[in-house]
Amino acid sequence: MRKEDCLDLLKKRIPEDSHPQVNFCLRNGMVLTMDAVARFEDQYVVFRGREGGTSDEGRAFFLPYEEICYIRIERVVRMGELKKMFGESGFVDAEDRLSGNASVGHATPAASPASPQAPVPTPAPASANDPAAIAKQNLLNRIRAARANVSGTSTNKLGGG
Repeated sequence: MRKEDCLDLLKKRIPEDSHPQVNFCLRNGMVLTMDAVARFEDQYVVFRGREGGTSDEGRAFFLPYEEICYIRIERVVRMGELKKMFGESGFVDAEDRLSGNASVGHATPAASPASPQAPVPTPAPASANDPAAIAKQNLLNRIRAARANVSGTSTNKLGGG
């Protein structure tokens, strides 16, 4: 990759808050994950980051532009966001519309059956990001819903049998 292309992408196109998701894929197949750029020199870029596949963060890299094969953003990027990086505004594609409608569509049916039980399952805000706590809360909600359904129908079965 040319120096001018790297500078254009990192200074103008890719927002600075997305820099921690930027990966430099090198000509030898190695991947370097960037945390923050320190400076752009004539022959190389200086940045803090880590090597792909390691947990050694905060290392300093002096990467020659000529060694960069391509730059990758390591997250899902919508087409509208890509278009915005290149100055095209107001673009909303089908993917953006579907993702917006899909999230609304899935939230509404899930809320209506659980609405009678909505006050009972209240996850703690501290564990909202913990996958184990979320799974536990989901399981408890399913058990409560099953018990509510069984208790309503089991009295009829016991009384009739």
